Amino acid sequence: MIYWKKLKITVALFLCITFLITTSPTTFAATDQQTDEVRAYLEQYHYNKPSAASLSGSSIEDMIKSLNDPYTEFFEAEEWEAYSNALDQTFVGIGIVIGETNGNVFVEQLIEGGPAQLAGLMVGDQLVSSDGKSLINTTTLQVQSLLLGKEGTSLLLKVKRDGKLLDFSITRKKLQIPAVSTTMLGDGVGYLELSGFTFNAGKEMKEKLIKLEEEGLTSLIIDLRNNGGGYVSSAMAIASLFIEDGVLAHLRDRDNEDYPLKVTGSKKKYPVAVLINGYSASASELLAGALQDYGLATLVGTRSYGKGVVQTIVNLESGGVLKFTIEQYFTPSGRKVDKVGLIPNIVNTDVSGQLIDAFRAVNGNKVTINIQDRLVNVNGILNYDNTAAGQNKKGIWHANLRLIATLIGAQLKVDTKSKTFTLTKGELTYTIPTNDSHLIVKNGRTLIDVRLIKKWFPSFSYLVKENTLKLTASK
Repeated sequence: MIYWKKLKITVALFLCITFLITTSPTTFAATDQQTDEVRAYLEQYHYNKPSAASLSGSSIEDMIKSLNDPYTEFFEAEEWEAYSNALDQTFVGIGIVIGETNGNVFVEQLIEGGPAQLAGLMVGDQLVSSDGKSLINTTTLQVQSLLLGKEGTSLLLKVKRDGKLLDFSITRKKLQIPAVSTTMLGDGVGYLELSGFTFNAGKEMKEKLIKLEEEGLTSLIIDLRNNGGGYVSSAMAIASLFIEDGVLAHLRDRDNEDYPLKVTGSKKKYPVAVLINGYSASASELLAGALQDYGLATLVGTRSYGKGVVQTIVNLESGGVLKFTIEQYFTPSGRKVDKVGLIPNIVNTDVSGQLIDAFRAVNGNKVTINIQDRLVNVNGILNYDNTAAGQNKKGIWHANLRLIATLIGAQLKVDTKSKTFTLTKGELTYTIPTNDSHLIVKNGRTLIDVRLIKKWFPSFSYLVKENTLKLTASK
């Protein structure tokens, strides 16, 4: 048996949810030395305090299963390399981000300069087959496994665009998804999307933020939606850009000893909104929770994932890497995050509506939306909707009622008893029956005749050009 008096953490702490990383450990034949080493670490340092009896005589796989901890994993060297690459958003593929709806997989985003973009793929393309294998009625993970591969290898991708089938021969390439991307949304509002807390994310964000400020930023939106976390050190570096002197979080080990993550930095003079959703996890919740506690940001979106435990990694002397849970964290005010998540200050379940709410929360005013079926462009930010946000019915355009309500700054009330929708903005109130001819119900969503909205609300206007519906409104 191997014993350690003190756990020496020579690598970074992790706050990352693994559902956003496609690599996973496989079944392995561990040596006796590896098994003993893993057992010793788990018994002495794992957050759950497993007993020697529960770990005795078990294989590494059985020991990890007994912990009932999805975040404790053992990696062979090759597996760890793949996991580390995924954590830093480095992979070999064609350079697309995909999404799924009703068994169909679509291109949600193209990596700039990637093979897919250079080959001619477009956002909104439906993936039909890869090298002859059907991609219909498959999950995004299944599709991803087919698209990833060795650098320099090619695949034949068939896509459906505007009802037509198109073929593309694409060569896989090693790519890194940028951790930070930015733009200005108008009215002095800067938009900063943080896709992951990669090793260099803190440095990248600082540089991008300075550039936005030089471009005239007077308020900021930080988008942490679908951000599964990463390095604690990166979260601390980013927090220091907003917290002058405080605590990012309280880490508590298995003996309930408190280790505050102290942050010293600078405070912004402009308002900040943070976008979160059910896939914002770990380090995303660490940062968002602290900014919310200190009143430094307004959280917008839906409840976050709820991963409030911290992992560390150990390079085993006998070979392989063990990642295991050692602490739970709480927000500066003591709120629990694990299996609870963060509740936004402004709740909105609509992806595009969330961005509009965040824009208005930081004093943005004029919003322009361009809708082309499932593609929704909000002040230059392209979102992919699961169902059509707009529809042309016999020459009359309709748009998502909830999105319209958010756009015009009205409250939408659904009364199931009287079967009516009510829109209220200031002194203006309009009620419409759910079976009114101005409404269309499609895939569980209600779309409303935009002519009616223009008649009711003076700040709203629309324009139709070819197959695109343009909506504009101010608060």
